[in-house]
Amino acid sequence: MHIISDQFTVNTNCEAILRFLSTPSNLEKILPTERIENFEADHAQCSFKIQGGIKISLVFVSRSTESVQYKSGENSPFPFELKVNTEALNELCTGRLTFFGETTPFIAMMAKGPLTALFNDMGKSLVMEFK
Repeated sequence: MHIISDQFTVNTNCEAILRFLSTPSNLEKILPTERIENFEADHAQCSFKIQGGIKISLVFVSRSTESVQYKSGENSPFPFELKVNTEALNELCTGRLTFFGETTPFIAMMAKGPLTALFNDMGKSLVMEFK
């Protein structure tokens, strides 16, 4: 399953966005509170439960000058990678979340809509975080 979020534009430089996203505990600030519960984080990973009972675990992998990458942790329902790609646009930063998940076609069909909405909400929340 491959998902690309809507593009977001943040009123700050990309370095600030990448630094923010490289800290797993900061992800709680951009997750939709009405659909997330039991958020926990340390310096290397975070986990939370999505409404409906699915537990997601994100492990920080890397940060470059243009992206931040996470992978699924041991409590996730299937293996996946989540990457936030950014690009400088004058004084602004644009970006997208890209998700690659190894799922069965049935799970992909059931999960694609809710995950797409989640990633789009995360992009919108990131814009609000840096207003």
